[in-house]
Amino acid sequence: MFNTIGIVGVGLIGGSIALDAKSLGLTDRVLGFDRDGAALDKALQLGVIDKKGAGLDVGECDLVVVSTPVRSIPDVLRGVFERAKDGAIVIDVGSVKGAIVEGVMDFLRDGVYYVPVHPIAGIEKFGVDAAVKGLFRNAYCIITPYDGMDQNKAGAVCRFLEGLGMRIKFMDPGLHDEVFGFVSHLPHAIAYALVGLASRKGDNYRFIGGGFRDYTRIAASSEKMWSDIFLMNRTNLISSIDGFVDELLRLKGMIEEGDYDGLMDYLKKARLFKESLDG
Repeated sequence: MFNTIGIVGVGLIGGSIALDAKSLGLTDRVLGFDRDGAALDKALQLGVIDKKGAGLDVGECDLVVVSTPVRSIPDVLRGVFERAKDGAIVIDVGSVKGAIVEGVMDFLRDGVYYVPVHPIAGIEKFGVDAAVKGLFRNAYCIITPYDGMDQNKAGAVCRFLEGLGMRIKFMDPGLHDEVFGFVSHLPHAIAYALVGLASRKGDNYRFIGGGFRDYTRIAASSEKMWSDIFLMNRTNLISSIDGFVDELLRLKGMIEEGDYDGLMDYLKKARLFKESLDG
């Protein structure tokens, strides 16, 4: 589909895109770009990329995938747009979209096409060592359109993402950040807070069971990635945290009052809703 793909930020997401694109015949060649030279060496050694690129010299690439931490994405995109060839498509895979899309409008140029995307896939591991084939199979991918987005190029991106196994949905960038501030960023914040609390309680609290371990699995994710996400989507995340605190206080009140019937009703409704989410 694309002769040459450039991956800027060869970690879990970028590396997994590279592996699938090559194994599924969606590209002939993958170039890797990363400020971390050791990560590029590792990516080449593992066969994730075919060649190391220099700086942001993406001029050979038909498709450029920017998968750096979200707060760096606008500056990286600016550099990519300055160096991309005419006809190239540029996508970013950040999990915050509003600020990125707004920033890109300042340096969009004719002949280079931008499509903002967010693959809803990932694991708590990070770095190129964590890249795997099949990470995106049956995962949703959100495209956040903007005024002036080239529909033909967006269609090409859709076909590429579908070739990786993803299911495409479209969502306004602002709505995207509101939704994912709740369904993704809030759970990570709660998991980090719960582990942080346990870490201050002493060694006796290391005797954790499966429930604590399963719930806090995502607190093993990259602190760099999630610090960037929390700060870049702070307004939506703070709103979600406030809502969660209110709900937790509601539950606390029923426990304090010994409201057995209220607790039964509350927990049952929560269980039934969770079952509906699981299909």
